[in-house]
Amino acid sequence: MRSQLNRELSGILFLILALGTSVLIGKEMSFAVLAIIVLLAQLGIYTFHSKKRGKLFWLYAVALVTEILFLATNEFWIFALAILQLIVAGVWNVFFAGDVRKSGKVFLMVRRVLYVILALVASVVWIVNIYVQPITRSVTLPAELTAEINNDQLDSSTTMLDNIEKMNSFGSRTTGSEGHNQFIAWLQQQVTDMGLTVYRDKYTFDRWEEKKSSVIVDNQEIHVSSAFPYSGETDTNGVTGEFVYTKPGEYEEAKGKIAVVEIKNFKNFPMALVMNIREKFRAPGGIPSDEGDLVLTTALKHAKLDEAKEQGVKAVIIVWDGVSDEKAEKQYLPFTEHYFGIPAVWVNKTAGQKVINAAKEHKAGTVILEAEKQEHAPTESFYVKIEGKNKKESVIVNTHTDGVNVVEEDGAIGMLSMIRYLQQQEQPERTMIFTFVTGHFRLPEFKGTSQATSTWMQAHPELWDGKDGHLKAVAGLTVEHLGSLEWKDNASGQYGPTGKISTEFTYAGNERMEAIWMKAVEDRNNTRTVILRGHNKFQFGESQPLFNAGIPMIGLIPMPDYLLVDSTNREMDKFDVNLMHEQVGSLLKALQLVDHTETTELGTADKYSFFFGRTK
Repeated sequence: MRSQLNRELSGILFLILALGTSVLIGKEMSFAVLAIIVLLAQLGIYTFHSKKRGKLFWLYAVALVTEILFLATNEFWIFALAILQLIVAGVWNVFFAGDVRKSGKVFLMVRRVLYVILALVASVVWIVNIYVQPITRSVTLPAELTAEINNDQLDSSTTMLDNIEKMNSFGSRTTGSEGHNQFIAWLQQQVTDMGLTVYRDKYTFDRWEEKKSSVIVDNQEIHVSSAFPYSGETDTNGVTGEFVYTKPGEYEEAKGKIAVVEIKNFKNFPMALVMNIREKFRAPGGIPSDEGDLVLTTALKHAKLDEAKEQGVKAVIIVWDGVSDEKAEKQYLPFTEHYFGIPAVWVNKTAGQKVINAAKEHKAGTVILEAEKQEHAPTESFYVKIEGKNKKESVIVNTHTDGVNVVEEDGAIGMLSMIRYLQQQEQPERTMIFTFVTGHFRLPEFKGTSQATSTWMQAHPELWDGKDGHLKAVAGLTVEHLGSLEWKDNASGQYGPTGKISTEFTYAGNERMEAIWMKAVEDRNNTRTVILRGHNKFQFGESQPLFNAGIPMIGLIPMPDYLLVDSTNREMDKFDVNLMHEQVGSLLKALQLVDHTETTELGTADKYSFFFGRTK
């Protein structure tokens, strides 16, 4: 009986170790040590309590050697073999070791079924690991592979700031807006003046843009933090009805009335579910747990406006919970939803309490959300080329042009400086394609397979897919959110600067691109680099379409808390042009390193990693 219990407990322990080793990326070594301890204990029990050394003993011995080899080498295929041996040991202990009991007790049957389920889960996770290979190894670039930037030929910080101010002069640049169209025309004129040919892709879509929003209760106006983009609209008089406090999706009692719901902010989201660190440089804290919290909150916690519309609700007031009033102000969120046909507005916690109190007292009020709607609104993507010596290969440098403030999106300004610099250098080895895409702020219509760049890629396979005489994109570089300083809510709920720059999240498509980016930033003091791998099908920003296409890429995408704030000052108080200048220099170094690396060394993009990523 004691022997049977030991086998079953050992079996479940081996399966748990196999799961933990697979699921918790970055903890493989720790689990290997645990597995070695358990295996040594089992070998000891087997040696002192058994008269002969059976097959299970030798399985333990081989598994022990494999785990030790993995500790010594950190080699992926040894890691995969070690997991398989743990699974086999677990199944063997539970189902095949010792005498098979013929008892038909329900407890035994249920226990065996649970063991089978756990074994199947562990096996599936093992197969996923074989497919994605979660363990990556850093590579060393050849000593002769270097990159230097001549700052006399790179736009100065003053010139970059002049261009930033010109961009800001167009105002908010939501997709297809007047400001956005003016910005695109200005960018096209800039590259035309450099002697480059502009290749345009013209689109039309149905555009929505807020003009005025307010909430009125007891003849007093309640402050609205922002409108819910593409929610819906009212006339100048708005809609009036009783306020009903409810939960998102529970709108039955609000039919013919105005619903009031709360959305609680994710302050400490488990970032390991959406991010996985490859490497970091001068970023001791790794991934902040609250980075991009409002974007994640609105992506994962829906107000369910579709259901409100179906239930005949007149309007929805959404109250921010768990975020300071200052941080919630003018947030253009969510920016990835389709048109709902029902007006909705966001109010901060202070104003929201007044609205909630009014709803609990069954008071009536008014919601006004005037918006401009334009059918078949025009917008454009465009690209330019710097011809390379190699007429068969290309490098894609991309960003989006639509945005609401200085850092969302100033990547286009950075790319202007990059183009101007490259035109003063020798002809590159490969053709450089600089792509300025539209639609990032209207992804329901422009996302293609992932982000707006995928729509452009679908239209231009001749520039990247390598088929039928087409150019083959051997690398990509994505430029977003330059010059971002970090602002956060502190422990007291006050919003302000932390004195740091924003975490410089940078996706790297494989180990070689990771090494190239590390080389590009190694001489910078003002950096906070965290290099990421696409994880659980998440890769934030416009580098994702390149990654999905198997193109090894580098995607710079800091994600400050004010990224989607549509303020009148365009968040210039949170922008550092000198930081932007340094980042452009790093991007140019990375581009040089890529261009001087053999295609076989650049390789292809990795697959997404899965499960629970590294965050430290």
